Amino acid sequence: MIINNFHDTATLTATSEALPIEYTQRGERAKLWRSEDTAPQVIVGTLESPKFLSALVVYNHNLSTAGTIRIEYLVQGEVVYDSGVIIASTLIPLGIWRAGVDPWGAQDLTEFPNTHHVIWTEPTLATDYRITISDSNNTDGYVQVSRIITGFYYSPKMNASYGVKLEWQDFAEHKRTEGNSLRTIGEGVARVLNFNLDYLDRNGLGELSRELLKTGKRQDIYINLYPEKGGALEAEHAFVGRRDGNYGHDHNYFNNWKNQLSLIEV
Repeated sequence: MIINNFHDTATLTATSEALPIEYTQRGERAKLWRSEDTAPQVIVGTLESPKFLSALVVYNHNLSTAGTIRIEYLVQGEVVYDSGVIIASTLIPLGIWRAGVDPWGAQDLTEFPNTHHVIWTEPTLATDYRITISDSNNTDGYVQVSRIITGFYYSPKMNASYGVKLEWQDFAEHKRTEGNSLRTIGEGVARVLNFNLDYLDRNGLGELSRELLKTGKRQDIYINLYPEKGGALEAEHAFVGRRDGNYGHDHNYFNNWKNQLSLIEV
């Protein structure tokens, strides 16, 4: 989890802004950054003070299968980490790709909302970060990104216990007309993820408590339950959400604590 998003307090610049880059600091779905064209775009974030970064997420983008992302961390203008140029999308692999059904070069995750790219790194001290996006073949005629998340990720020694529950909330409602025909009104989906961390030692518990109590229920959290697993498994369990319910934990035996977390997609 990236619980404290340093991007939200950074000073931002972008190559072009048909819609402002500051929208990437807001949680509303309708607020997003959009470039003026498909020329290469460079986004630079200057942190309030030097921070250790270990992850960066470009969230809910419209990049095509040819789109690329490059992420750099900087200290006073000097590059201290460079991801290199990375293909932003995942193609349907051979063996799963269906001839005559799936378009050649189709993306693996197009049916999932909020397509995003995440990169995990070793903790690196930085004063700035730079994101270079290239997608000259984008048929939309522009590049857009809803959210950018960067910070120091929290990862427990033991992952969530079995019994993880993911629910896709569908906001459509069925209504009957006077003639008893069925009509469906409304649309949209959002995920709710419930999971237990049953094996937290004292250090892991302390770090989790500090971060979650500091951010509270109002701030966005990036959760990725199966990092680096790829495909639908990772995509379905990775999103930006907010904590639901109160925070607490149980001291169930020597040097072990457990807690339950529920996150609602923003």
